[in-house]
Amino acid sequence: MPDRGGLGDPSLAGASAVALTGLAEAYRPRPVTPLMPWRFTGRLVKPYVITARGRSWDDQMVAVARTTAVKQLEFDDAMGAVGLAVVILHLGDDGSYLVVQSWAKDFQSRLSIFRGMDVDDLRPAPIGAGTCVWEQEVLSHERASYVNHILNAEVDVESWLDDCLDTRPSPKAGGIPSGT
Repeated sequence: MPDRGGLGDPSLAGASAVALTGLAEAYRPRPVTPLMPWRFTGRLVKPYVITARGRSWDDQMVAVARTTAVKQLEFDDAMGAVGLAVVILHLGDDGSYLVVQSWAKDFQSRLSIFRGMDVDDLRPAPIGAGTCVWEQEVLSHERASYVNHILNAEVDVESWLDDCLDTRPSPKAGGIPSGT
């Protein structure tokens, strides 16, 4: 059997194989930082920041993103949101992204994506744009958290708020010795 670069299916040969191999070689996990929950009357939000290598964030950037997110959350509330939401500020290699997901009635969610070169110029993403693998990591965790603490439990909102994804690297042991 000819070698297909480990892809195993002949329909994924040629350009598809090159594209997949390039993606696999370029992928690196990104740190996900959970922030303190945002508490509003009738709404609780779990905010996160994801950063690509070389990108950093500060409180001012989060405040700007929060302003955009709150406008979307107010719209979501009017459309049937149940008061629980997740917001992701993603500082990527090619720009900044804001993902706003509100849990809604009938086991649904509302998902809105904003993008811009910087946090200051976030605009609604084009129709059809979806979340990337790093944002999906957070959304996957949040779906499980919602099911475990809200739908399968006794609506334990505090446990839901406490159940955050945190993929920041741990400090290395043996750093600075104590007492020196």
